[in-house]
Amino acid sequence: MPKQPWFAIDESDDEYYEFTDHERAFVAALREHTEQWAADDVSSLVGRTDEWDSLVAYLSFRDPGAQVHLIDVGLHFTGDLVRGDRLHNQLYTLPDRPSDWALEARGTVEELAERSADWFRTVLRKPVVLYVWLNEERRAYAARFAFADDDETISQLYRRDLAPPGQEEQLIAAGHVRGRGWIQTAGLPAPTFYQHIRGELHAAALPPGVPAVADRGPVSGVWYE
Repeated sequence: MPKQPWFAIDESDDEYYEFTDHERAFVAALREHTEQWAADDVSSLVGRTDEWDSLVAYLSFRDPGAQVHLIDVGLHFTGDLVRGDRLHNQLYTLPDRPSDWALEARGTVEELAERSADWFRTVLRKPVVLYVWLNEERRAYAARFAFADDDETISQLYRRDLAPPGQEEQLIAAGHVRGRGWIQTAGLPAPTFYQHIRGELHAAALPPGVPAVADRGPVSGVWYE
């Protein structure tokens, strides 16, 4: 069992009294449904969003190999409604466009806690892999963490200084860029290799012919979504 139950609220913390009795009952029920869970690469948190006036319960995933933060996945609980999805990593807001695996349910506190626990369990099972692209000198110039069942990008990096000559311009011309020059690695050719990070790999749809590795070697750069 985990050293501390998931979704615990510290009763000695002033924030504890910001939660309503209804919210505390939901968290207690959610905690009961998840008390047997444990994962070294995942932590659970409970808080509030002032903007939406709702309780937020979420899981924060990290890559244990490099201690890189990967993604926050959680839900907003308001009254008789829960909505869950990938969360903004600073504001903890839900995306404007729900993911295919998003949660939305109405019911009693106990019903919503059970539905939420089942949903979190499904998310924990989703296969996460790291794709890595090496240049001719065998140095990593791009990498991408992804949910390998639906190929959703979690986070990625692209090193212009290490990339093959002319590739960045080709990617930009093809529209594989967002914002102020954030290259989208989904536009790259097949990766050099992949590494299974967590989740159930049998559910993954991997690129054909791409080998798996246990030790990926150094991968450094600025990670972004």
